[in-house]
Amino acid sequence: MPATRCRPESSRNPEPGPVFGLAGLRHFVLPAAYGSRWRGARLKALLLCIAAVATLLPGPVGADDAYPDRTVEWVVPFGPGGGSDRWARIMSSAAIDAFGQAWHVRNRGGEEGRLGWRYMLAKPPDGYTVLQGSMTPAIAALRDRESGFHPEDVRIAAFISSIKTHLIALPDSGFDSWEALTARPATAAPPRIGGTAAVLLAAATGFDRLGVPATLHIYSGTGEAVEALMAGQVDMAAVSTSTVFSLAGRASPVINVGARDNTPAIKEKIGDVPWIGALGAVGIGVPRWVGVHPDTPDEVVERISEGVGKVLADKSVSKLMAKLGEEIHYLPRDAAAVAYGELLERMKELLDRMP
Repeated sequence: MPATRCRPESSRNPEPGPVFGLAGLRHFVLPAAYGSRWRGARLKALLLCIAAVATLLPGPVGADDAYPDRTVEWVVPFGPGGGSDRWARIMSSAAIDAFGQAWHVRNRGGEEGRLGWRYMLAKPPDGYTVLQGSMTPAIAALRDRESGFHPEDVRIAAFISSIKTHLIALPDSGFDSWEALTARPATAAPPRIGGTAAVLLAAATGFDRLGVPATLHIYSGTGEAVEALMAGQVDMAAVSTSTVFSLAGRASPVINVGARDNTPAIKEKIGDVPWIGALGAVGIGVPRWVGVHPDTPDEVVERISEGVGKVLADKSVSKLMAKLGEEIHYLPRDAAAVAYGELLERMKELLDRMP
């Protein structure tokens, strides 16, 4: 039998609709360092090796065969109304049929997501407390050694999406279009941008590459950043696509600094918002992930990974996500865990961009 050669997949243009498995990896882009190229080819090759080996291994067996046999607490480490909250509540609508048990969505916002993470770590490692996270609490923990945990204190069960960070501003503010923003005199004060750590990092890196100065203001949740925008405390807010949709008529999208351009369906809703890639710079895709206590058994993590995949494949979930302008990019646990480790290393290199 010839040996299996593990090498990077060739890149392809993104297709509309949910993306499952290794094909979704292209949506998670974070450069190796500011101004340099991300080592995505090496990561893709490693993930293909993992996938090849996984096909030779037996499926999970043991004492956790009954999982899940009761309601799962689904922890959102941010307040209600933000992108993570919307994702959790939409997915939970299909949990009983696709996952086998109901999800009780619990908002544990505060401290840039760290409070929710600590809440998960304080629970038994049995898979009945699941954290739906992003890179925001991970970055916060890297910045603050007193957080009480390290970003590696989690077992990643799946990636579910890649956030396309959009910058929004109030209409007629002078910051409400890319043309207006870049036409401001050099002597003008730089725009104040508010957001959670992960999307703010994407925005700051993108603005640096485009030569546009900005000052950054970190908030614990997207809702707080939007409130600050409405109150005039910041000039722009860094948000996900679903938040852009929810603020139609109240805030104007200025630029998409994500790893991919908006789909035609999204453009139909919010207009042809300039994409950083079309302006000659590389955008950043920030993942949404699902994780559990680091001591959770392999069998349970695998069941959660498979269950999340089934939930995301539910037609009602994909339809609702599309209405919000969100895109499903699913990676199962092994691929997601490797990608998370790589992203964490890159985040460490970019920490000097944060205030």
